[in-house]
Amino acid sequence: MPHLTFLRDDLNEAETGDVAADERRPATETLAAFALEAALSPAQRRRIAADPAFALVVQVPAADWVEPVREACGRLAAWGHVVARNGGSRSEDRADRGNDRVADRLARGDRVLGVSQSPARYLPSALVAAADLHVRLPGATDAVIARVVRAATGRRPTLPPGIARGLDFFEIAAAVRGTTARSCVARLAAAARSKATADPAVGSAPDFATLVGFGDAHAWGTRLIDEIATWRASGGAPAFQRLDRHVALSSAPGLGKSSFVRSLAKAAGLPLVATSVGAWFTGSDGHLGGVLRAWDAAYTHACALAPSILFLDEADSIPNRATMDNHAREWWTPLCTSILLGFDALNAPGAPEVCIIAATNHGDRLDPALIRPGRLGRVIEIKPPSAADLAVIFRQHLDDGEVPDMDLAPLGALALGASGAQVAGWVSEARAAARAAGRPMRPEDLLGRVAPPDQGSPADRRRSAYHEAGHAVAFERIGARVAQVDLVPRRDSLGATSVATRLGQSPTRAEIEGLAVALLCGRAAEILFLGEPSAGAGGDSRSDLARVTTLLAGNHASLGLGDRLAYRGAPHEVAVALSLDPALLGAVERDLDRLSGEALAVMEANRTAVAAVAELLIARRLVSGDALRALIAEADQHRAAQDGGQP
Repeated sequence: MPHLTFLRDDLNEAETGDVAADERRPATETLAAFALEAALSPAQRRRIAADPAFALVVQVPAADWVEPVREACGRLAAWGHVVARNGGSRSEDRADRGNDRVADRLARGDRVLGVSQSPARYLPSALVAAADLHVRLPGATDAVIARVVRAATGRRPTLPPGIARGLDFFEIAAAVRGTTARSCVARLAAAARSKATADPAVGSAPDFATLVGFGDAHAWGTRLIDEIATWRASGGAPAFQRLDRHVALSSAPGLGKSSFVRSLAKAAGLPLVATSVGAWFTGSDGHLGGVLRAWDAAYTHACALAPSILFLDEADSIPNRATMDNHAREWWTPLCTSILLGFDALNAPGAPEVCIIAATNHGDRLDPALIRPGRLGRVIEIKPPSAADLAVIFRQHLDDGEVPDMDLAPLGALALGASGAQVAGWVSEARAAARAAGRPMRPEDLLGRVAPPDQGSPADRRRSAYHEAGHAVAFERIGARVAQVDLVPRRDSLGATSVATRLGQSPTRAEIEGLAVALLCGRAAEILFLGEPSAGAGGDSRSDLARVTTLLAGNHASLGLGDRLAYRGAPHEVAVALSLDPALLGAVERDLDRLSGEALAVMEANRTAVAAVAELLIARRLVSGDALRALIAEADQHRAAQDGGQP
């Protein structure tokens, strides 16, 4: 190989003359060498060359840099032992492999070199611990690219900032070719533009400031946008690593977690790299090595685009290692460890400026190691939008001129319990129906989608009305504020009671059983007013009976509030296994029988209020929370007058 004029103490950085044709070098030779030189001071290079027993660890930007940097390090000094690992071998690229040879070579006075994109994961731990110098390569900075282009073309280029942002080693090397610096810069810019659009949906995302229904998540995102703007304006102070930039978002499906993240990226002006565990499997051979490489590719892409956002969707697919059996733990642990180390690496001084946002439908299933401080930090729950939020979401999805005079507040009330995604679907369906009819959209087009005509029989409608009225009155009686009650057909019901039923952090048995009674009051109302219950209280895991069974099973085998103190699992796990434990099943059945009797008593005591709510539901299909409370107060006054008391 020809002698190259880099990695020399006497290199004149101020040199402005052309490079002679016979001295020009391809980017494949110079890119790694110039990046290495940018990371080492002259004193460090002299020290490496002078010390015959030197241990050096070089952290490169990505896996594709490992081999080129290993070759460039060969021009620094003669190495007695070199370990260059990119994670491609599941069996060998591990911290517990090669320690004996590293120790032997260092003990014999040899130089030892380690090169990897993740030294802690892939290099021998003895080398990482004993290294005389750890070097983190800055990668393809503008200064490095300028030297590479000049070495290849003979001319010093004029570069826009961040010319190679997001490009890997070989993409840069392939773009720097030809006889003119201008053509190299044009190719680099085009390649960078194609890679910078990591998620093309960001451009069409709604403005972040207009998003509604995201509560604490929106407040966090607003702070992050402001902090990033301050960080940019100050030239990097405070350090990016000090920003509150990592979080996990949890919600039921369809509540807009992905749209939220895209809007946030758009408002913050950050490229978004979206990935998921499912994508790692479908985008690889499905074996551990392939899955690891797929994760690494997404992670290094986000680092290369920094400042950026790495969006980890379906985060609950990363299993909680504490709940895995030994076989599953052996397979998943390398991947979990790689993810956690990747998160940790972003907190180091000088690390790439990456924000990590995870999304999950099951925030309670995340591995605690993922959400500890310094990693994701915390889980923010996104709750279903309120009726007022839904009215705003309807207007956002409607085009200018579509039903401009329609009052959308009643529509939001009818849609309560729906997600933003459902609203978008309803608007799209209404628009298609109007277009098919050859006319503008009308209010009834939307109303027909949100609250389609009830196709059930009058008897079914009456039963649903009393079922929901029983729930609504009972929830109000235990202090849970009801937003509304309706008879709007949905996928799994003919009506719904919208109420927040969340228990406190440490509920008592009485509080849990109070909630169970309210859940049983729908069935009890059917018995009291119609003579017998229907199957509407059961049928699936979201039904009244399923929820009550889970609560009661948890009392006995999870929370220490029943006949036993032994912990048998989380409440939902215990409930699923009830049929395998006759004693526990019997205890739950006895509680169900007792609480069903209490639910009947509650309905009898509130007979007038329940009947009034049910009849209003039959007439109007929707009773607001305020109207519900007015009916209960009226019934209480009537009863007080009959009893001779004061209203």
